[in-house]
Amino acid sequence: MEGLVDPESIYMKQNCIGTLCFFTSFTSMVDKRTGASVAIKIIDVENAEDEVEDIIQEIAILSELNSPYVTRYHGSFLKGSSLWIVMEFCSGGSCSDLMRPGTIPEDYIMIILRELLRGLDYLHSDKKLHRDIKGELLFP
Repeated sequence: MEGLVDPESIYMKQNCIGTLCFFTSFTSMVDKRTGASVAIKIIDVENAEDEVEDIIQEIAILSELNSPYVTRYHGSFLKGSSLWIVMEFCSGGSCSDLMRPGTIPEDYIMIILRELLRGLDYLHSDKKLHRDIKGELLFP
């Protein structure tokens, strides 16, 4: 974890993507060094005391993954009581976003499921299990 670096010296906020519970927010930011967009999960660790061990385990697992079928982890920072988890930004939105205007065509569903199964195959071949597969977490 790159706790001694102020993440705001590296990343510039673009907009809020969403909020989960009362202690986690998702923000899109730009890496000032490269100009690349990233997604940052910001967790208030003071309010997430019960989940800290799970969060540490999540970071450990994310840091081991390297597949085009799994969202890429870029690093973590601690700023005050906020833990910043920096991930690949998926600009197309989630499957839930695709479903808002109506149904998704079957040929799109076929491609999404193929890529999902490739990601699961990668995880399972490394003896890892994803316990929370849902539309909000699938980025076609």
